[in-house]
Parts: sequence; C-alpha cells; structure tokens
Amino acid sequence: MIYVLFVILHVLVSVVLCVAVLLQSSKGGGLAGAFGGTGGAPQQILGSRGMTTLLHKVTIWCGIGFMVTSLALFMMSGSQPGRSTSVLENAQQSGDLNADSPAPPIQDSGASPAQPSGQQPAAGEPQDEGQ
Repeated sequence: MIYVLFVILHVLVSVVLCVAVLLQSSKGGGLAGAFGGTGGAPQQILGSRGMTTLLHKVTIWCGIGFMVTSLALFMMSGSQPGRSTSVLENAQQSGDLNADSPAPPIQDSGASPAQPSGQQPAAGEPQDEGQ
C-alpha cells in the first residue's frame, strides 16, 4: 500500500518538475556565453540573478523530492514479498530458461563440402569427391 503511494507521489513530482523546468526562462547566451562572454566564467556559469523566483524554488524542491522518492522506491523494491528482482530468476522459475536444452540444428544449404555453395559442376564434368 505504501509502495503504491510512493509511486503515485513520484509520478506527480516528476510531472511538476518537468513543467517547472520547461517554464523557466533562459538566462541568455547558453553554453556559448559561458566561454566567450563578458563578466567572467563564474558569473556566467552561476548566473547573475540574485533573487530566486517561486519557479526556481519549486524546481529545487521538486528535484529534492524526486531524489528522495527515487531512493525510497529503490529501497522498497527489494523488500516486496513475492517479487524477484532478477529477470533470469523469473525465467528460471517459470521454466523458460533451461540450461540442458540442446543447441538448435545447423541448417545445411545443400552444397557438398567439396564444392563451394556458389559453384556447381558443369553437366559433363566429374565431381571431385576425395580432396
């Protein structure tokens, strides 16, 4: 029950985080402004705005919430009763994975070992069998 609650919370936080990131305005210049712009590299990389907006705070808190719910879901996924964490274990338990099964047969193209598959003897030529 709590696992489902965390999954729902995780999806909601993910959607709000995506919307908050997409709604933010660009600082201008992008990556090119960080290398050749005026004001020095720390000014360009860290940004010149001193005041944080509500959208900036929502992004920070949603990012923290995303990390926390991701970690919580990871911790809870291993403790679910009846759930196997390995695909190979699931296949082995259902019988799909069988190590004793023989290899599939090799399909023969019909050519003899003496003749390559692209060459056929002419009508009057004898075939070389004992090379």
